[in-house]
Amino acid sequence: MNLRWYQLEACRAAWNYLCTSQGNPVIVLPTGAGKSLVIADLCREAIQRHGGRVVCLAHRKELLQQNAEKIRTLAGLDVGVYSAGLGRRDTGHDVLVAGIQSVFRRAAEFGQRHLVLIDEVHLVPHDGEGMYRKFLDDLRAINPWVRMVGLTATPYRLDCGPLCRPDGLFQRVCYSAPIRRLIDEGYLCRLTTRPAETQVDTSGLKIRAGEFAANEAERLFSNVTGAACQEIVRAAAGRRSVLVFASGVGHADQVAACLEKMTGERVGVVTGETWEMERAASLADFRAGRLRWLVNCEVLTTGFDAPNIDAIAVLRATMSPGLFAQIVGRGFRMCDGKDDCLILDFGGNIRRHGPIDSPEYGVQDKRQRVAGEAPTKRCPNCEAEVLIGATECRDCGFAFPRERDASHDAKPDDAQILTEPEVWLVETVRYATHYKRNSPESPPTLRVDYDCRREGADGNLTTEAISEWVCLEHEGFARKKAERWWRARSVLEPPDAIPDAVDLCRRGAVAVPRNITAVRQGRFWRVLSADLDERPEEWASEIGSEDPFAVTEEELAF
Repeated sequence: MNLRWYQLEACRAAWNYLCTSQGNPVIVLPTGAGKSLVIADLCREAIQRHGGRVVCLAHRKELLQQNAEKIRTLAGLDVGVYSAGLGRRDTGHDVLVAGIQSVFRRAAEFGQRHLVLIDEVHLVPHDGEGMYRKFLDDLRAINPWVRMVGLTATPYRLDCGPLCRPDGLFQRVCYSAPIRRLIDEGYLCRLTTRPAETQVDTSGLKIRAGEFAANEAERLFSNVTGAACQEIVRAAAGRRSVLVFASGVGHADQVAACLEKMTGERVGVVTGETWEMERAASLADFRAGRLRWLVNCEVLTTGFDAPNIDAIAVLRATMSPGLFAQIVGRGFRMCDGKDDCLILDFGGNIRRHGPIDSPEYGVQDKRQRVAGEAPTKRCPNCEAEVLIGATECRDCGFAFPRERDASHDAKPDDAQILTEPEVWLVETVRYATHYKRNSPESPPTLRVDYDCRREGADGNLTTEAISEWVCLEHEGFARKKAERWWRARSVLEPPDAIPDAVDLCRRGAVAVPRNITAVRQGRFWRVLSADLDERPEEWASEIGSEDPFAVTEEELAF
């Protein structure tokens, strides 16, 4: 099995957590990133290296079939399936792929199990209710030491916030794949958006259990069906597979009828009320390209794999960042002849939740605060866990963007589905030791300030000061990241003390970037990469000397 770099990192992170911690981890991989391959490799490792027995849970038979096939063909394992929908009730295999609806009362039939893998783990509730909790509680009664790994593209729930919490089934996100890098490296398709002329004002909708009232939302979006469909037809010209998310069953039928009338083409409809045979036929035709238009309601948000989707129209509004990420994630899969996937957002969802590749996506939402807990977020610079309200990382000093204020946010038609990196020409670079304010126990960091300029499309010159923090005195991931930063710029080994690093930088021991690529996060910038000059080779003579940081007599005199 040849895993991609991020799939391999995800597996290693999960096993490292299982071997060094007592809790259960979650792996976050965006839609289309290949969770099935990660599941297959985790099963292989559990069986062949640790001598364990595994249960893989999912909620849709499409996911069960997909996971079973990958485990069987890629990991070379004999896989059993327990699913009423697939007509199988295996129990004796070392690897069992099971539908939760079929097994939640039958944990005792599975005997000894060491590892449970849960696909789409964001569906597992925090409290002790539901089919997942019933099955897991019964399985743990038989196997007290059983461990779990969850996999999802969206590690949070609308009703009660982040999946990982100290008193929950899962304690920590052990790995999260970077969406932007996966897009840049060609593993995921780029999402794009365009201004939507037809915008629905959702400010008057009631909110029930954390979500817009369904009946009110459906009436609101039904009022603009004609105008929205006209815009969808115009925007989707040249697109070959268009997926539409409607606000209700009646609205889905209304949208389909409107599109058929405008285009003269057949339009498929899939809802919870669609007959199984009709649904299967519509999905097969859509995947095969025989059906260009497919309208759905609350059906195709998870477990639906159609790489040919190159346009998604969102004719609904949601308060859930997880649900919206699942909706637009249908366009992430790569396909021959597909350059990007167009997102048409008629409900202000992009404005409401922000770019889906932002480190803050779904994290800083005030609805996700849990009573009695101090919710946290992860610093994108050094990976430290900090309080969700922090404006600055306690370890490295990274300045977090402010929480979005809807009254000052961008207009809906200006909102972007992905953050857009910008390239800046570097004029000067300054180095300094940075101490965390009001936290003398935290180790200092190397602060690098870039004075930059960039010429806009209108010819006007823009200047900006952009900073990054290099954590040479930290441990773990932050130190490794700092070492990579240093070795890309200098022939010397990374110093252990920040004052030494500052001294070397100021004396010319590190390469200076010609330009940097950075992405804006609120009021601040995060540096993604740098176009560097050659490393100063004259410093190679310092390697092996007794004191590479010693100051010469000439420098002292100066």
